[in-house]
Amino acid sequence: MTARSGGDTLRKRWLRRGLDTHFSLPLFALLLLLAIWVVTFHEVDAERAHAREAAADTLRELMGTYEAQVARSLDGIDQTLRVLKYAVERKGALGALPELGREGLLPPGVVFVVSIVDRNGLTVASNPKALPISVADQNYFKFHQERDSGVTFVSQATRDAANTEWHLHFTRRLDDDMGNFAGIVIVETDPAYFTSSYERSQLGEQGMLGLVGSDGVVRSLRVGDKLSFGQHMESAAEQLSTVDGVRRYSGMRELHGVALNVVVGLSEREQMAGFERQRREKIWEASVVSVVLVVSTALVWLWSWQGARNRARMRRAQETYAAASAASLDAFFVMREVRNIGGEIIDFVFVDANSRAEKMTGYSKEKLRLMTLCGLMPQARGNGMFEHLVHVTQVGGVHEQEWESNIPQLRARWLHQQVVPVEGGLVAIVRDISERKLAEERMLHLAHHDTLTGLPNRSLIASRLDLTIAQASRNGGAVLVAFIDLDGFKLVNDGLGHNAGDELLKVVAARMGACLRAGDTVGRFGGDEFVLVLNEPRHSERAAPVLERVREAVLKSITLSGQEVQVSCSIGVAVYPNDGANAETLLMHADAAMYRAKDLGKNNCQFYTREMNACIEEKLVLLEGLRSALDEGQFRLVYQPKVDLHTGRIFGVEALVRWEHPEQGCIGPDRFIPLAEESGMIIALGEWVLQTACRQNRAWQDAGLPPLRVSVNVSPRQFEELGLVQRVAQALSDSGLAAEWLELEVTEGVIMRDLQQAVDKMAQVRAMGVSLAIDDFGTGYSSLSALKSFPISTLKIDKSFVRDLGVSEGDEAIASSIIDLAHRLRLRVIAEGVETEQQKAFLRQNGCDEMQGYLFSRPLPPEQLRQLLLTHAFARQVAAPETTAA
Repeated sequence: MTARSGGDTLRKRWLRRGLDTHFSLPLFALLLLLAIWVVTFHEVDAERAHAREAAADTLRELMGTYEAQVARSLDGIDQTLRVLKYAVERKGALGALPELGREGLLPPGVVFVVSIVDRNGLTVASNPKALPISVADQNYFKFHQERDSGVTFVSQATRDAANTEWHLHFTRRLDDDMGNFAGIVIVETDPAYFTSSYERSQLGEQGMLGLVGSDGVVRSLRVGDKLSFGQHMESAAEQLSTVDGVRRYSGMRELHGVALNVVVGLSEREQMAGFERQRREKIWEASVVSVVLVVSTALVWLWSWQGARNRARMRRAQETYAAASAASLDAFFVMREVRNIGGEIIDFVFVDANSRAEKMTGYSKEKLRLMTLCGLMPQARGNGMFEHLVHVTQVGGVHEQEWESNIPQLRARWLHQQVVPVEGGLVAIVRDISERKLAEERMLHLAHHDTLTGLPNRSLIASRLDLTIAQASRNGGAVLVAFIDLDGFKLVNDGLGHNAGDELLKVVAARMGACLRAGDTVGRFGGDEFVLVLNEPRHSERAAPVLERVREAVLKSITLSGQEVQVSCSIGVAVYPNDGANAETLLMHADAAMYRAKDLGKNNCQFYTREMNACIEEKLVLLEGLRSALDEGQFRLVYQPKVDLHTGRIFGVEALVRWEHPEQGCIGPDRFIPLAEESGMIIALGEWVLQTACRQNRAWQDAGLPPLRVSVNVSPRQFEELGLVQRVAQALSDSGLAAEWLELEVTEGVIMRDLQQAVDKMAQVRAMGVSLAIDDFGTGYSSLSALKSFPISTLKIDKSFVRDLGVSEGDEAIASSIIDLAHRLRLRVIAEGVETEQQKAFLRQNGCDEMQGYLFSRPLPPEQLRQLLLTHAFARQVAAPETTAA
């Protein structure tokens, strides 16, 4: 009984709901709406079927008409071919056309061309007159030549020398008295002839009319105003098909006795246009009725459901809050206002909270419901939190803010708070954003600090320098900006690798930072460049010890990759306000002072002076002149002889470039070669030197002088260029100089930048027969361990080791070691910069093979060198008999 009564109660409750207006009215409207659209779509489908039947009837009617027209045209053409065949067999190929013309049996020449072809394929007669051509290679000729079918053959559209317009050939076979093949007769006509009956009133703008051969190749096809032929078309019954992207009702019928089919097509869009208009009208009418029905039903339904919605709103809000708060990463606090007798809000009591709120406060939901906001967080009244929540309840809306928490009860440093007022209270959504804030701080640090050394980067240096200048301007102090560049860093980076270079930068950065005082700043400007910002209250003299400490700290040796290295630094200093009023000017002037420190031998500190700008301007003038010097022929080559230390014979020369400036006179390479290297013009200049030296050496040989080897220096930028080997080969080819009389000198530091690539490139040059020498040997890193892999023939001892021979035991030890090492590797050794007999004697005693320097000869112009070579050769010839006699 209990189960039955419970079931009856459930049925009655659902029955009452069904009778309620807000349940029954939408259901009734839905059924009515469904009926309206079912009827509408049924009528639309019936109209569509009727329109399709009408299109099919029209298509069949047009096909019948077109088939009859084409059949009559083909019968006329076939009859003409039969008459031609009869006339040819009766009167011969030359007499047939005149007789038929007299009898008026030839078709009009404007539309048709009639031709007679003999058994060899040559056109012997035609009307109208046409150029006689051979058709022996045409398909229609071969067709009749190979078989006697007794039918008319219809060719594809073609053009020939006799008729350059596209035309169709209708042909029949000619037989002689013995029944053998005697040629063919031809009737030609334009493909458009068979589609001239196209009527827009019947076929529309996109209708289709044409002839298709039984081989599937279109003989003539017209679609609207467009005529085409030659394409393939599949056979089709009366159905929808797509030929050119347009769907059509199309049909194809075979013509009796001829291998042709007629094709007719009607555009589906055009044929169904009337139906589409009716369909849109019916759908529009149904839509209007539906909208009216829906709007009226909605108004009544909203009015009837207003009460039910008000009752369900709170329930849905509670369910939504429960679902959202349970899975949210935010802490939800639902609070109700606590008011005093005067109606003022004096506190908020917790009504509900989620699990995240429990973790944030350390209290369970049950305990929170027994607490108030100010009871949980007494600081809320003093830090403005309570006043903010009261303000939210008064003004309404959604309020968001981020704040750094000093409330230990919330267990978070940074919080994001969103407060939404509700009836009788508010909902606070709180998120812990401490991790995001820490990430932002890290990103801000990375944006303003160098990732390798941790020092301030260029942007932060500029910002701090602006701030320091502003403080000094207010307080009357001074600001020192020191631009520091490491000397020899590139050799370490190239010789020991980038990892060693990075480690060197980190060590140097740490050493610099340890030398500074509180308030000073050191930053990495980029590469191996650093900037110091020193804040001085009054005088800049107090900064000198700091700069000296930095220089000495950098100079200390460092162990990298198991090898002890030492770098120095060049320091340039500019002082505010004497040397500039802004950061940009101070940095520019400090950079100029740093370059002066480098010019003065590096490892020193230079303060900016106004004369430095003059040096910079001088460099700019030289650089500007350098751009046009090569084109204007201002460069020339001089040649310094190389002498065998044992025989005294001149065996070679070194080509050295000089710049004859039109205003400044002769400019040495020490002034313009670095500028050319920096600007990239060294590539063109180096190629000119190579070409000129090769041509000059060849000219000396052609003049009868003994052959000698010319040495050409290869700059770092030239050596690293991909086309170096090709440039050397081109210079030898252009000058006609044999490769054995050319030597390239490459500095040791260039080779050590990329050892493997350098060895590969040197091997290519050596394979050509060109000699290779290492210039300035002993000034780079790791050369002794890599020397055995170099495909070279000569080592050139750097003049810095030759200068103090006979005076410095260290230089003597280095020079003798290099000579011994080279001989063990079967290499020749040449010393450059030999200026005294004492240097020459030491080199000869220690086995040095060759020398060059002012002791024997300065660099000479080509003509003076030629005279020297002649004098030297004559002296050796005179000395030879005396030696023999002795």
